[in-house]
Amino acid sequence: MKNQRTRHFAIALAACLAAPPAFALEIDPKVTPEIAIGGRIVATFDQTWQNGPGSGDSTKLDIADSSLLFGFSKYLFDSESYGFATFGIKAPEDDTDLEDDIYLHQAFAGIGGPAYEVKMGRSRLPNGLIAFPTIRDDDLVDFVYVGNGQSNAEAEEYQIFGGLGQASWWAMPNLRFSGALLAQTETNLAAKRQSSSDVNGSSVTLAYEIPEALMVAPGVRFAGLTGYFQNLDALGTAPKDEAFALIGALSLNLNGNPEGEWSLDVQGIYQDGAKVSALAERFERRRAESMGVAASLRFLYRPYLQTRGEAAITVAWKDYRNFSNASAFSIVPTYAYRLGSGIDFFTQYQYTENDSLLETATGIDSEHKFVLGFVFAFDHIFNESVGERGSILNLEHDAFNFGPISGGH
Repeated sequence: MKNQRTRHFAIALAACLAAPPAFALEIDPKVTPEIAIGGRIVATFDQTWQNGPGSGDSTKLDIADSSLLFGFSKYLFDSESYGFATFGIKAPEDDTDLEDDIYLHQAFAGIGGPAYEVKMGRSRLPNGLIAFPTIRDDDLVDFVYVGNGQSNAEAEEYQIFGGLGQASWWAMPNLRFSGALLAQTETNLAAKRQSSSDVNGSSVTLAYEIPEALMVAPGVRFAGLTGYFQNLDALGTAPKDEAFALIGALSLNLNGNPEGEWSLDVQGIYQDGAKVSALAERFERRRAESMGVAASLRFLYRPYLQTRGEAAITVAWKDYRNFSNASAFSIVPTYAYRLGSGIDFFTQYQYTENDSLLETATGIDSEHKFVLGFVFAFDHIFNESVGERGSILNLEHDAFNFGPISGGH
């Protein structure tokens, strides 16, 4: 009997050792996520003429701002909230000092529900409120975004994107509160490299928004206010300091005709700047006390509520308040025609002029830039199973979009 029990124990022990590891009573359901894929190809012919001591004309074919995005989402166990993740890459300008040929501009994960959303990773910084109708997001980067005072790089990507942990709460369907901790890209002048992991800023936003589908009468469609704080390390001759910026924006429906709509977008930025003694370096201009305003008047042509064309004119002005003759002005008329679903033809002219001090700092007195080209955009959802969160392309700049910049989809 004893030998039999010993033999049974040995057999059971051998079976346990041979079996794959398992967790007792653990049932992990395999849930296929909803998958969204989207992208934009921006292909243009650019002709630039410059005047000034550092001027230079150029003619090029440009695919900057072309991007590819992948999004994933699942419901949480409570079936009302959801989890999500997004990964996106974009093509930068060919002639900037960006460290990579392809830039990872979206890589974040988070959770959300009917009245809240929390995300963490790399995405668009909350340093601007209005989506202006230019072909590319960075056409007016020095006017419509709070500058990154930690970066001396030329690359616009370091001004628009960065690390963040952001939480948003909708007190009412049209009223949103958002707060974020930021990890803006930092320049190490000695090592001549960029890093973007240290938390060096924060922001808080209060926004009122009525979706276009619910707002066809003339009136306020969007109003927002953002406080943007930067904790700046010493860089070059500039000491360690702090900078605070206030961003205010308003979007108005002017005529209440959805088939031929006139709208006006206005944004102002005041930055109570850090200590700088000159404006010769990019980081000095991004840290300095400044005031700027941008406004866009546009006409959207949508017969039978199908978008066919847009004509817009955008003007922007910025002044560095502690320096004389240090203002800049830009005017940008843009025309877009929709050839098919997601296929647009664009043409744009931009004139920018710098006052004498900025001419000395940048080497440019004035610049004329003519752009002509096409944009092809697409998005598709596989295994659609999570409540409507909008197109993944809402993460990207689109000249047809108006009102607030979207930070998600």
